[in-house]
Amino acid sequence: MKTNLLISHPIFKTFVYANVFISLCALAQVIVTYTVFSIPVNYNNTSYLAFVFLSTYLQYNVQRGYLVNQTNSNSERSKWLVRHKKTLLLSVGLAFITVLFLCNSLSSTSITIMVIAELISTLYYLPPFNIRKHGYLKPFIISSIWVISCAAIPLIENNILTRHSAFFLIAQFCFISVLCILFDIKDSIGDLINGINTYANRFGISITKIICFIILIIGWFSFCAFTENIYLLIAMMSVFIISTITVLISKEKHHSFYFYLWVDGLLILQGVVFYFTIKNNDAHLGNLLHNL
Repeated sequence: MKTNLLISHPIFKTFVYANVFISLCALAQVIVTYTVFSIPVNYNNTSYLAFVFLSTYLQYNVQRGYLVNQTNSNSERSKWLVRHKKTLLLSVGLAFITVLFLCNSLSSTSITIMVIAELISTLYYLPPFNIRKHGYLKPFIISSIWVISCAAIPLIENNILTRHSAFFLIAQFCFISVLCILFDIKDSIGDLINGINTYANRFGISITKIICFIILIIGWFSFCAFTENIYLLIAMMSVFIISTITVLISKEKHHSFYFYLWVDGLLILQGVVFYFTIKNNDAHLGNLLHNL
């Protein structure tokens, strides 16, 4: 009962339906990169945190608004979006202007990469491309964009992108890909009706979970190749264990907020785990970058 009251609260719905929460998830992923690589807090790096938060807010709200149509107009989320259309348009406009201003803090290389990533994000739902129709590739396309935005760009901006750091990018790619695949479980029936073949509706939930486990194993070994530091390994192991449990318990019948808050929330959890693990062991991690 208390849970139902919580998720039905207007502020709580705004947090989820206006894509504030997923924007915080993106912010947390950048913090993972900042903490692992000891990226200093300065104007440019702080500006990039704001850039990622606002660009995620912008892209997700434009996408959600565009995808409201006759087939899903009766869903709770669609009704909420229609009711708050004017407010969302205003906030999206302000976010767009601010993002353009924050681009001044980025190098031309990063801007070019981000423009390409944003273009792919837009083609994800726009016809005739509609990349989301390619169900088998969809999770990995989304994950690639997240890794580029939240991990690769910060490394490029701070001149610490190396061949060795690629193992970190691969680990993050695997982690986020699993979360994206879990959303296919939530959408399995809807995707099937819309003619989108995904791992969940094509091979079944059990096989989909096995695929997730395989990807997590690849991610774990990639992170082990990235670092031998015991504290970082414990942090990532903790995240991967919780992710494994999440894969095991995920069901199509779960409330959509389970996926929006818990599954997506693992992105924030990783940020919290890494931040406090590293901050509590600064003396042992001070030479981390020199060992990469």
